Amino acid sequence: MAARNKPAGIRSLVYGIGKGKAGIEGLSVSGLSPAFQPYKITYTRVMTPQTWLITGGAGYIGAHVADEFLANGKDVVIYDSLYRGLESRIEYLRKKHNKVIPLVVADIRDIDKFEEALSTFRPYGIIHTAALKAVGESMEKSDEYFEVNFHATTKMLEVITKHQIKNFVFSSTAAIYGAPDHSNPINEDAPKNPISPYGASKLAAEREINNFLESTGVNGTSLRFFNVVGTGAQELIDNSIENLVPIVINQFKSDQAPIIFGTDYSTPDGTCIRDYVDVRDVARAHLIISNEIRSLPPVMNIGTGHGYSVREVIDLIINALSIENASIFTSNRRQGDPANLCADVSLIRKTLGFQAIYSIEASVQSLI
Repeated sequence: MAARNKPAGIRSLVYGIGKGKAGIEGLSVSGLSPAFQPYKITYTRVMTPQTWLITGGAGYIGAHVADEFLANGKDVVIYDSLYRGLESRIEYLRKKHNKVIPLVVADIRDIDKFEEALSTFRPYGIIHTAALKAVGESMEKSDEYFEVNFHATTKMLEVITKHQIKNFVFSSTAAIYGAPDHSNPINEDAPKNPISPYGASKLAAEREINNFLESTGVNGTSLRFFNVVGTGAQELIDNSIENLVPIVINQFKSDQAPIIFGTDYSTPDGTCIRDYVDVRDVARAHLIISNEIRSLPPVMNIGTGHGYSVREVIDLIINALSIENASIFTSNRRQGDPANLCADVSLIRKTLGFQAIYSIEASVQSLI
């Protein structure tokens, strides 16, 4: 996740130590034991042809992608400012997979540091998940959202071209669709009418990436995530302050009553309907794409094709937590919340044979 700090104030690099020493010649290295600190440390481990650099790799989604890649024989380099990302996630992955996992601690706006990472590790491909993504916050800090999500991505593409990296996958969002006035599943060609600077900044980045993929011949795509939920391990759990499921779980565990915003939508129970896709399915989609050598559609939805209402999701959480007589508050609608937002997933199913396998019940249970 990109940080608010200015790049000059960010710690440069952190490297995990597996069975050997790791570091980088010519740059400051932190995170090493005191015994190593007086010495000039050089990164000597031979990377495989399938080393992927994951921006935002210490974040919720990025760490799950890293986990999936590592479990399937790929190496990863993590590039994260640790603004929202957690170093503990990378430490967990190092122990789980018994591997050296380099962690470059830097802002994606620090383009010199990003280029240095590409020169050092020469990755086979890049998974770009780093972003600012709080919809509400984006209303107040639109300039910063465009700076991080759009302008930094544009500069990254220039560096990627320079280094002749041929594989690139971008984390986009269903927020670019805005608030559709219908309840049909949304396909990739649907109108794009983002109602937040977050969605608008992601759409702007998507367009630049589409041009980049088309003009350079780089293999890749943009994946439009719908509501990502669940976890593969408690150590990788979502720490978001905006996503419904972790918010409600934490509220119930703290003896607080969750709030439903809007109960008068044109849906069966009056509450908003969303498409919830498990983060493990999202990670698996990235793995499938990482093994593709053919041209892909420029954008693809990642969802289940089925929606659940806010009230249904809360009921699932109540059952999973075995809560009796749960209190739930209701309030007025929030501005811009669409009544129904579900993915048409036929394109990714036809292209890659990908289909989500985790149920919403399994996703909720994984978080309990």
